[in-house]
Amino acid sequence: MSTNVIDDLNRSAKLFIDRASVASVDEALERLGDFRMHLHVDGSAASGPVHQAALLTALNCGRRTFLGGLTVSGSLDVPLKRAVTPGATLREAVAYLGGAVVEDIPEEVPLVCFGEPPATLEPRAFAMRATFDGWRGGVVPLGSPALPEGGDFTPAGVFAGALAVSELFAHFDDDALAGWRPVGMSLWDQRAEADWTSPSADGPSPAMLPADFWVIGLGHLGQAFLWTIGLLAFADPSAVRLFLQDVDEAGGSTESTSILTGAGDRRRKTRICAEWAERRGFRTQLIERRFGPDLRVANNEPLLALCGVDNPQARTVLEGAGFHTVFEAGLGAGVEDFRLIRTHSFPAPISASQIWNEDEVQDPTEAATATVKKTALTAYDQLRSSGTLDECGLTRLAEVAVGAPYVGATAAAVLLAQTIRLVVDGRRPTVLNLDLRAPHHRSLVECNKTDLVIFGTAAAV
Repeated sequence: MSTNVIDDLNRSAKLFIDRASVASVDEALERLGDFRMHLHVDGSAASGPVHQAALLTALNCGRRTFLGGLTVSGSLDVPLKRAVTPGATLREAVAYLGGAVVEDIPEEVPLVCFGEPPATLEPRAFAMRATFDGWRGGVVPLGSPALPEGGDFTPAGVFAGALAVSELFAHFDDDALAGWRPVGMSLWDQRAEADWTSPSADGPSPAMLPADFWVIGLGHLGQAFLWTIGLLAFADPSAVRLFLQDVDEAGGSTESTSILTGAGDRRRKTRICAEWAERRGFRTQLIERRFGPDLRVANNEPLLALCGVDNPQARTVLEGAGFHTVFEAGLGAGVEDFRLIRTHSFPAPISASQIWNEDEVQDPTEAATATVKKTALTAYDQLRSSGTLDECGLTRLAEVAVGAPYVGATAAAVLLAQTIRLVVDGRRPTVLNLDLRAPHHRSLVECNKTDLVIFGTAAAV
């Protein structure tokens, strides 16, 4: 049995395989090969840290999903504000992340603008603008009113850049609304009724930022957490400490969802993330063993945990390790729910062990076997008939999650904003449910008390 088709599969291509809209894995990848995007940054916007966060997030997420290629134009010869990539300029960052710099905006290619679009731009089928102001971010159809685009709260840029990629992916996937609607969110006031276009939903510029993190799981979500932390405006990056916990090595498919991993990198995920973080100027410590019930936080170790694992058994013991505060995010994994985001924070009225009761967790192998047996999936049939995978391999392939990097980046922006708000005013949500297909229909449960912040913080610029 060949495992390459399982271990190397682009997780966004899995959507078309499980939807039975393609006849083979190759056809699923060819479908992604039709996805293209052009990014343009205006001269008055290019030097802004939030504009750069939005542009680089869109590029970093988009190039892993839009296999037809990404091109970038505009004012790129400006200093890079945050060292999230090698190089001193925005142009060098774009090149490092795989964007092809061009002078002119290509015709017939979907466009996302950062700042004002060129005055000579011709109308096109898909054109959006990523926009933000303070803690608020989103995307609007080109020509619609944008936000004032002030402030330096970079998670709003991460959110806007990731959301632009989400909308374009939905457009390619025949969502009639995508690209034709303004869509966004306030990261300060995450309630559904908060109007992201109104200054009333904004928050203050933070003077202090969380700076002492224990990051559990360094895959799709964990790397998105780190990317967002790396874009924060720390006055002294060396004041940031990251405990990085994972046991896995990067594989062929890791790059398709994990935004700090490059093509062909097969190192331990802890080493990939530590190298990236130390280049940013952060301090790191590696924990290369599984997170489980035997782990206890020692004196002088981070009391703030960010969890991005998809293992229910690990999640059940989040409150038993000795952290003062835990923020956790989970993503959907199937055709219908891969754009779903749910965040939790602890302590909470319902404990982690109650939420992820082991007795109520379905065996993923059992679920995957049922999927293969019940569903007439043409790509699965082709793999079976060609002898590429036996029944065991088909079950393993069915277990593989559908994933897209822009979902993780969106979740990271939302969750890191929750940690920052806790530092600002002691408030946090305990549960947030968000669907990128309809962000305005989200639900939020807020903690009914103000928390003390006893984990490490550092000054913002």
